[in-house]
Amino acid sequence: MHHINRIYPKKELSQCFISSTHITDQIVSYAGNISDYSIIEIGPGLGTMTYSILNKNPKKLISIEKDSRLLPIHKKIVDEFNGKYEFILSDALNIDLRNIIEPPVKIIANLPYHIAIPLLMKWVNYIDFFTSFTLMFQKEVADRIVAQPNNKNYGTLSIFIQLLSNVQKMEDFGPEIFSPQPKVMSSVINIIVLSKPRFNVDHNKLSQVLKVTFGERRKMIRSTLKKLINNTDEILQSLNINNNLRPENLSIEQFCKIANSI
Repeated sequence: MHHINRIYPKKELSQCFISSTHITDQIVSYAGNISDYSIIEIGPGLGTMTYSILNKNPKKLISIEKDSRLLPIHKKIVDEFNGKYEFILSDALNIDLRNIIEPPVKIIANLPYHIAIPLLMKWVNYIDFFTSFTLMFQKEVADRIVAQPNNKNYGTLSIFIQLLSNVQKMEDFGPEIFSPQPKVMSSVINIIVLSKPRFNVDHNKLSQVLKVTFGERRKMIRSTLKKLINNTDEILQSLNINNNLRPENLSIEQFCKIANSI
């Protein structure tokens, strides 16, 4: 498809286009009913997913794309879906989505892999603005987001996202659905935002706790937490947390209790 349009994927934008509407329809179906929602798509590429979204009749769709070569393709789609579709030529990392759309909002996107985590962490700062995210990630990033305690992939990303949402991996995809084919597997995950965080916690304090503990994840928490808390052993004992554990053994609730004790 992109050869017809003479658009060759740019490596520096980690562009991997999906040309099969069968695949993009499947991804969009994971977002559930979208007819009552405004949708945001990041990195719409050649517009395959854009069509899949528009065909499910959202209230409105806004796509944000950095590559100006794709403008002519999306101008056609804008004309075709008269008033339903808006295309913004910009870098999604520089946009506060609250300024461009009214809730309720769902995000559906095959994210450019090099900005996937920075984008997600930016949205986490105002996550209650969104209803859900249906996102394609590199499989190893998806595995980190959905990881549970006692798993090597469990870490800061898993804890922050799961504190604020229910996460579920929907499907793994091989490289063959993309052009060019990446060297890695990909996964679609659903992130359904909770009406309030699972536990009350100061995000800055939690962030500090996660930074010192996962910064040296092979060490026991009794030694890493000393950088933050003077009477570490007493505090862990009062919280009924074994001080010989490593960070990957602690639940989200235990991390929140530690953060709240600072």
